[in-house]
Amino acid sequence: MNKVWGPNCNIDFDMIDMRDLKKVRAQFKPNTKMVLAESPTNPTMKCTDLKELAKLCKEKKALLVIDNTFMSPVLQNPIALGADVVMHSITKYIGGHSDVVAGCLCFNDGDLYDKLFFNMKSMGTSIAPFDAYLALRGSKTMKLRVEQASKSALEIA
Repeated sequence: MNKVWGPNCNIDFDMIDMRDLKKVRAQFKPNTKMVLAESPTNPTMKCTDLKELAKLCKEKKALLVIDNTFMSPVLQNPIALGADVVMHSITKYIGGHSDVVAGCLCFNDGDLYDKLFFNMKSMGTSIAPFDAYLALRGSKTMKLRVEQASKSALEIA
């Protein structure tokens, strides 16, 4: 982020341990517009209190974006916890068959969705129809696969 977005787009990033919300609060600057978090993190499994982080972001008028790839929509719904945007790697649990490379964003605000959708259409960054088919195919068995993986992991643990 600091090597690509910083110098090319004049965006500053701070890397923070999101488990300590006091540290997160202390890192807010007057120009902070967005907080990006992953919970649990991959591969270290560090967890953030997303509900409290969402409250802090709302207080500071910053968007909260959550990478929910590791949990999948089956195990966690960050929008319900207060996130503004949730991203998923369709390549992982949603696709489920190791045959599609894609991602998705989910929004809690129609206006924000409209702005980003316009940019996506203008830049041509949408998914190919066949890849969309593969993602949809995988999504139909996602709940079953995630629940079985969780059950198996608990048994092994």
